Amino acid sequence: MKPTTLLLATALTLVSPGSAVAQDGGEDAGSHSAAASVAVSPEDGGPRNWAVAGVSRGLNLREEPSTAARVVAAYRPGTILDNLGCETVDGRTWCDVQQLGGGPRGFVAAEYLEPAVSPDGSAAMGPDDSALRAGRSDFDATGSLPCAQHAGQPMSRCEFGVARAGGGYAAVVIDRPDGRTRAIFFRMGIPIGADTSEADPGEFSAAREGDLSVVRIGDERYEIPDAVVLGG
Repeated sequence: MKPTTLLLATALTLVSPGSAVAQDGGEDAGSHSAAASVAVSPEDGGPRNWAVAGVSRGLNLREEPSTAARVVAAYRPGTILDNLGCETVDGRTWCDVQQLGGGPRGFVAAEYLEPAVSPDGSAAMGPDDSALRAGRSDFDATGSLPCAQHAGQPMSRCEFGVARAGGGYAAVVIDRPDGRTRAIFFRMGIPIGADTSEADPGEFSAAREGDLSVVRIGDERYEIPDAVVLGG
């Protein structure tokens, strides 16, 4: 499997890396320490995602865990980041992060992070096992959803199974009419990729239509209700 990443418009919240308003220190450093008390990786029970908080305009992403390291990007308040682990350097906690959906990887000061709240109202903690469970057909729910396999083809119904890991993390496995399956992966309620390969025609894209995620993979189209991903 080779998940194809998707940068949704709602996640594109970078500011200029050279902006003078971006922060990672200063007189207010330490005033927001939500991450410092839970600064562990998801594998150790920490949050899967951080939200940028406590900065007025932007938070610097640096190559190394130091204010002397080169700034490679800056994030606006509310930007969702993947938690790739944190460490303490010279008495300050830094977190290894990457923006949800893709982008440069680097370090940000933990005092400007807080656990991200998912669409279901929870802060997803611990590892995401949805893809592993989906691979074993260990589904939380099954049903059918609208689908089409070719351009111009009317929508029909495809059977699916979904394995959920909470916080909008899920793997939806769809039975295609040609006898094959298609897995679509969600994080924070956002479709971020599928089990595409070099042989698959076309690219992965997704858009919102009401309470649906409309996912396209080449000519394939799937309409996945929020309830499938979030449950309830």
